[in-house]
Amino acid sequence: MNGYLALCYHYIRPAANDPFPRILGTREDIFREHIQALQKKFRIISLAEAINFSYGNMNRDEEKPGLLFTFDDGLSDHYRAARILAEYGIKAVFFIPTCLLTDGLPINPIVIHYSLAHYGINEFLRAYRSALENYKINVNDFNVNYRPKTDNYQEKIYEIKRIFKYKLSYADSRRVLLFIYKNLFAKDFPEAMEIMHLTSKQIKEILDLGHNIGSHTHSHPSIASASLSSEDLRKEMFYPKEYLERTFYTKVDAFSYPFGEKQDYAGSEQLLRAVSAYKLAFTVDRFLNTPEVSPFRLGRYSVYSTDTAEKLISDLKALAQV
Repeated sequence: MNGYLALCYHYIRPAANDPFPRILGTREDIFREHIQALQKKFRIISLAEAINFSYGNMNRDEEKPGLLFTFDDGLSDHYRAARILAEYGIKAVFFIPTCLLTDGLPINPIVIHYSLAHYGINEFLRAYRSALENYKINVNDFNVNYRPKTDNYQEKIYEIKRIFKYKLSYADSRRVLLFIYKNLFAKDFPEAMEIMHLTSKQIKEILDLGHNIGSHTHSHPSIASASLSSEDLRKEMFYPKEYLERTFYTKVDAFSYPFGEKQDYAGSEQLLRAVSAYKLAFTVDRFLNTPEVSPFRLGRYSVYSTDTAEKLISDLKALAQV
């Protein structure tokens, strides 16, 4: 094997009767089509094989490029995905944020996704402004307005996400979104955490199916954020590994950077290399992982909800140059 590609999935939605149809994700039936098509064109590898490849302990003469399945955010949808993959004999990596287990709270992006999907932009923004006022954060500095007949819906959502990722401080972003969660979605859905995220029981079952888990920080901040203190970095990058290993009696050798773009992980590669906590770390930069690629800056293809099996195969073959 001269290189391998890694896939990054998020939502795997029901094929029919989705209770939250505006959540964008890969439908279960399409996911099965992906798997069946990918198995024909690539050699599906496990996390152990990816580690061996990065550290020179794997035969690199395979004809087909390798392919690793990964999943970010510890979503409840991943329980469904893990069972489907097991049917095909595939071992994937599920990256788990620990706040959903230790604090019983969702990660920031998932609060945004479900709240926007269920309530729409304007109701979300009303809760957002209430949160800013509640925490005495200057509303004018971070205000967002949406005019349904004038503004582009997707561009406005992108603007909202950027405020939480890069403009509000790490601490303010977290407490504002938890205010929205508690006063909007969780208020109407008492079972909100089971709707959004995996439970400990489901994670244990995923491990029993032969899959691996990895760290995805504690609460999903952009790691390169200037507002993260050294103590924040420890809590977000290294405590989750300790907690997951202690709780689930399994080695946690892999880490995936939240959001995963260069502006989100810049400078972190050197830190991970220096402390030797993990063996691999994944971005969402799209490229083939070759022996020359740093094991702490590995590429992944983030799968879109619009990706058909044919498009996925075409894009991956272009990346692998086959």
